[in-house]
Amino acid sequence: MSPFGTLPFNADSADVLATHLAGYRRILLCGEIGAGKSTLAIKLLQIMTRRADSCRLLELDPGTPPVGIPGTVSLASQGDDGLILQGYEALCTLDASRFRLPLILAARRLLSIVEGERNRDTVVVIDPPGVVRGVGGAELLMALTESFKVDAVIALCREDGPMPLAQELAALPVTVLRLPCSPAARAAARPEQLKHRIKLWDNFLTDSIEENFSLDRLPILGTPPPGEVPVAWAGRQAAMLAAMGETVRMGEVVRLHDGQLFLRMVPGKAEEPVGILIRDAGRTPTGRLETVKRLDTPPSGRPREPVEMIFPIISPRSGKAPVSSNLGEAWATLVGGVFGDPLVHVRLRRQKQSLFFDLGEPARLAARVAHQVSSIFLSHAHIDHIGGLTWFLRSRLGPFGLCKIFGPAETIRRVESFLDSITWDRIDDRGPIFEVYEIGESSLRHARLQPGRRRLDLPEIAVKKGAILTEENFTVKAAVCDHNIPTIAYALNFPLEINVRRERLAAANLSPGPWLGTLKWCISADAPETEIKLPGGRTGKAGVLAEDLTIIRPGKKLAYAADMADTPENRKKVVELARSAHTFFCEAAFTIADQGKAHASQHLTTLAAVQIAREAGVERLVPFHFSKRYEHNYRQVYDEILSAAGDVQVLGC
Repeated sequence: MSPFGTLPFNADSADVLATHLAGYRRILLCGEIGAGKSTLAIKLLQIMTRRADSCRLLELDPGTPPVGIPGTVSLASQGDDGLILQGYEALCTLDASRFRLPLILAARRLLSIVEGERNRDTVVVIDPPGVVRGVGGAELLMALTESFKVDAVIALCREDGPMPLAQELAALPVTVLRLPCSPAARAAARPEQLKHRIKLWDNFLTDSIEENFSLDRLPILGTPPPGEVPVAWAGRQAAMLAAMGETVRMGEVVRLHDGQLFLRMVPGKAEEPVGILIRDAGRTPTGRLETVKRLDTPPSGRPREPVEMIFPIISPRSGKAPVSSNLGEAWATLVGGVFGDPLVHVRLRRQKQSLFFDLGEPARLAARVAHQVSSIFLSHAHIDHIGGLTWFLRSRLGPFGLCKIFGPAETIRRVESFLDSITWDRIDDRGPIFEVYEIGESSLRHARLQPGRRRLDLPEIAVKKGAILTEENFTVKAAVCDHNIPTIAYALNFPLEINVRRERLAAANLSPGPWLGTLKWCISADAPETEIKLPGGRTGKAGVLAEDLTIIRPGKKLAYAADMADTPENRKKVVELARSAHTFFCEAAFTIADQGKAHASQHLTTLAAVQIAREAGVERLVPFHFSKRYEHNYRQVYDEILSAAGDVQVLGC
């Protein structure tokens, strides 16, 4: 076992490194995403080729390859005019960690090209994926080293940072050299990665031709979508494979129709294919090449989150399926789909607590969800937004504690009247308890209501900066909008995401303990001058400790805007409320062609919803509350939204 050696220069000195590596034939670069592996690998290839060494680059990152084809592993050499792609093997996935074994086998087939060359001294620089954590990273490192007979590993590390996979590297019977990263090394922003990936894929498909096969003719390998859901096939990467698994040609699925698979394939080898490989890489409706979320066959096709959802057997593309968004701290689900009566169920992670935004169509929710609802946020009192109140009342019979209901003016009277319309003679004191809040521009009126008891009016509460509810794990803000009646838009804000840097703790000789909880509280409370007692009797100011020991990111936001007129005042309020939201649920009732109907009924059009989302700078848009006039042509609604969405990710289509 060779000891680690730290090179006295950084990755910018590729010429010096190439000289240092003279005599090694299989060189593996190791480092996290953004460490500069790919840049260094290409420089080494260029330098070694310029020095008349025979050298090849084995590019093994299917997700964000610097060269080659996304969804593949590739072999390249240096030519007079740049890199030359000598071969590739399709993986049809962007996820190197999940498909580690197929990646190794595909790379072995490429390496056999080098081993078949006359020059036995060809140097191979191996640029692996940036998977350097957990079981996936450890297994990949060990497998690459053994399979490719690696004799030198260059471990790229941040200045004074930890070595990735240090224990595994120490166990390797090869030379391991620690190389400081270039100071300029950084991970590309996600939009840059997506743009680069799409460009590579589109360039590859330039020479593609259309062909079709019967699903009965060739076996479908990998992890294809269910055959019962043809729309899930469109855009998937696909590859024709030869008998030993070699890639014959590659492209993407155009459509699946009547058992016929139509594909755009780039001509490749002349061999007759024996199977078609399809995994989880594919285009989104907006044209992005991404990992496609797994879709199971009905009736077993139940999304894993949130677990309380009860899904009927419906096509996920019918416009009636629930639409979910993962915010990290919570799952938010449009329960009734885009045509159902509005109800967004927000399930908070690590807590048995849920929130409802509107109370329209709850039929797909288990009754136990109602037991965990702590607050309901009503936009207004039209029947399609409060029709689920009967279900909710029935589900809350029992000792389930207080539930808060927020809504516009008159909400207290309406809920009280509804409760009074029911005979409650057999429930004793087990009736549901509500605190009902009416949202004004600057204050909250509220009262306590319980069947069989008199209404208890409570003191009015001042609203500061739009915040109507503040709890330990979230804050809800509201804005009063106009729908010919008052209607409320909401924003659910989660607290700062504070992550402790363990390597900094170790460097400062500090052990974890309750003091970290105090530090996080001080950060959240904006109390940087607070003195915190540290292990060993030391103290430190919260602000200094936060800067040294933590990574702080803004908390995610969910915004919800249901029925409202398309007016400048409404737009201004909702844009401000939804500013930089992670997920924005926004009604898009009518298409542009039916703008007159939208104006008459005081609803938003598809274009208005997208314009608000883009002006607010949201990441994800969930358009909903489509008019039922589009049920048989709902793609028309999505097409309008997608054509104007720009960088906003549209969910549900």
